Amino acid sequence: MKSKRAFLTISTASLFTSSGVLTGCSAPSMGVNEAVRKIDAKLAGTFASVGPPLKKSDGPARITEGANSFTNEPNGEGVVARTGYVRTKVSKARVVVLAKAVEKHWKAKGYELENASRKVPTFEYSTPEGVSLTFDVNGDLITIGATVSDVEYPGHGDIDDGDFPNGLGDVGPTPNVRDPYWSK
Repeated sequence: MKSKRAFLTISTASLFTSSGVLTGCSAPSMGVNEAVRKIDAKLAGTFASVGPPLKKSDGPARITEGANSFTNEPNGEGVVARTGYVRTKVSKARVVVLAKAVEKHWKAKGYELENASRKVPTFEYSTPEGVSLTFDVNGDLITIGATVSDVEYPGHGDIDDGDFPNGLGDVGPTPNVRDPYWSK
């Protein structure tokens, strides 16, 4: 019986060691600038796929520091995120049209559905490159966001201000542009 117990102990230790649990995490796979370029490209491609074109504002790019799940100590990794705010006033009748256009684009790119709520509509897709994309409706506010993890944490959370040099309060993310198609 001792040999089976020893085998189980060795196998479990091998599993944890190969997954990085006992040996520590691997180094982050990309730098902040590469992560920002990656999420900005996904957001730009998404907005470019919608017609007629929408007016938008890019929110600030931020990085959130990660922590070791066992010790809760900083682990040198982070998650980079940016939100694109739809500035065009989209009528309730056109929200579903917009959601379907975005989702069609993401499906055509081969992105995988992770979560969805058709009631709102809100959904999240992931790309083969590790970017998480979200479409969200909150009242009149429509956002399309992108995040990527496994990024080297630079020691601070601010990356760039996007289209809001004075913070989100300078213009506010409220849709304020009327469009003959989207605002009907």
